[in-house]
Amino acid sequence: MVEQKEMEKLFNDLVETTKEVNELDITKTKSLLKLFAMKRTQLDERKKQLSENVENEIDPNDNKDEEENAGQS
Repeated sequence: MVEQKEMEKLFNDLVETTKEVNELDITKTKSLLKLFAMKRTQLDERKKQLSENVENEIDPNDNKDEEENAGQS
């Protein structure tokens, strides 16, 4: 957990350009790669959850109602 917080701070320093990538040693670079992989996994999981929520909100009867109304026109 401490390492993750340190890597998040390091990442923020890189983004804010208070630190440059070429200043990092191999250990910090590998730790950042792990952080990126973890964040990517979290984003993929969040995307999956949002996708499932959208699918659950769609009512299958909505299409039937639209088809019936189109046939009555």
